[in-house]
Amino acid sequence: MQRQDTIELLDNPALPDEVVARAYRDLSRLHHWLGNTGAILHRLKQGQVRSVLDIGCGQGALLQEIRRKLKIEVTGFELRPAPPNSPIRIVTGDAVADPLPSADAAIAVYLVHHLSEADVIKLIRNVSRSCRRFIILDLVRQWLPLWLFRIFVSPFLSPINVADGITSIRRAYTPHELRRLAETAVEGTDARVRQTVAPLYIRQIIDISW
Repeated sequence: MQRQDTIELLDNPALPDEVVARAYRDLSRLHHWLGNTGAILHRLKQGQVRSVLDIGCGQGALLQEIRRKLKIEVTGFELRPAPPNSPIRIVTGDAVADPLPSADAAIAVYLVHHLSEADVIKLIRNVSRSCRRFIILDLVRQWLPLWLFRIFVSPFLSPINVADGITSIRRAYTPHELRRLAETAVEGTDARVRQTVAPLYIRQIIDISW
């Protein structure tokens, strides 16, 4: 499957706030159902992590779960401004180029498929300046998860999340591509890159430690 770089509907800054909020609630439920939330929590329990930075945090649902279950300090970083009265500190900016808040670990869930190869490399290098660990969880570009999504997941999602889900899988990187980008980003350093791919290609994780 050739990688496509089509803009997703949720990336439209003109979307009404209530539509965005509903879409993020859908995504939060999807992450729970697919085991993505559990996978991130499991990774964060490994090692001494007292603070977490979520890059591309949406409206902070995952960070609230992390704070509740792991009792650690959390901060979000997002292109969109935080919603009013957000219970989570969310900093607005471009994670590829702007300085990032310091944390023991940074996470990025369903983010890197939005980026070009060059920007994935820049993101990893930018994170290394303020965090000693970076956990990337993303989709896998492969026919099996695409068909599984269409048949078993899409009936339970809003139309905007169905359209974006299909687009996201087609935009995602293969495990080989994503590992190559991670290794290129840390070339010349003593960083350790670990990669896992879940059964049925439902997710891949790159875990980088500096």
